[in-house]
Amino acid sequence: MPVDSGALYDRLIVQRARKPLFAGRLENPEKIGEGKNPLCGDKTRVELQLDQDHISLVRHHTRGCAICLAAADLMAERITGLNIAQAEGVGRQFSAMLVEKDGQPATSATAETPALEQLEAFAPLRAHRARIRCAELPWVALKEALSHVDV
Repeated sequence: MPVDSGALYDRLIVQRARKPLFAGRLENPEKIGEGKNPLCGDKTRVELQLDQDHISLVRHHTRGCAICLAAADLMAERITGLNIAQAEGVGRQFSAMLVEKDGQPATSATAETPALEQLEAFAPLRAHRARIRCAELPWVALKEALSHVDV
């Protein structure tokens, strides 16, 4: 998916911030993780249901900027159905994408780490370093939730 490196707010980011598909709460979440950014006020809570080592349901409750809202929603969509190791791999790949140099990816998709897909909409943040934390906050919450999983 080609992305304009100067466009901070990709159409997909704006769309998902306005109408998130995975916002809300689960009735009985098995795992919960939270992330807060005291510098800008973003807060997110990620709730998971697991089917053995696969993430079967994800919901997020996010209050913050459009980037944080969209990142939480697109993360939830991307990790649904993945096993825990794959979800963690996508998170590492996402963080690496945000800091890659000269357009060279720091990591690439493998069988163990699926492609970023729509998460590539956040690539322009490389030119807006102050906003990277906004996009990574949902992944911080996910990491906290998954840190309590026995695999």
